[in-house]
Amino acid sequence: MKSAALLLFALMLTAHDIFAQALSKKPSRNEVGSYNQANLLKIDIGATKTKVLEVMGGVQKVQTYTSTSFMTKKESVIINNPFNREFKTDSAGNTSEILWYYTNINKADGEITREQQTPIVLEKNAVVGMGWDFYEDYARRKGMTIEPR
Repeated sequence: MKSAALLLFALMLTAHDIFAQALSKKPSRNEVGSYNQANLLKIDIGATKTKVLEVMGGVQKVQTYTSTSFMTKKESVIINNPFNREFKTDSAGNTSEILWYYTNINKADGEITREQQTPIVLEKNAVVGMGWDFYEDYARRKGMTIEPR
């Protein structure tokens, strides 16, 4: 029984290490997107804004890099984390805060569009949901006007 408990503990530590992720010193745009995707999985409904910012790596500007050869990288775009923040007022006059994070690594060319970002919706300083499907449904239910993807 003791060995089963030790094995379970070891598996939990291993799983934590698999999901724990840090940005490299010279991250690519894709690495920033992957980093944010992995961190979104650690956010629970009801988490405070402070906890969200902590889990997502704090408020930071991330200089990204592109490879010019096997050994060298040049500076690319700077990605704000969170990428954007906005406040929306519903039809009852209540305000929600939306934190936007760059997560879509499929389109790594040019400007970062809204479609390439994932929204985290906060109501009264607590997460009520995240992702585009949730955000669009939430806005519809609350009578909010939002930008399309």
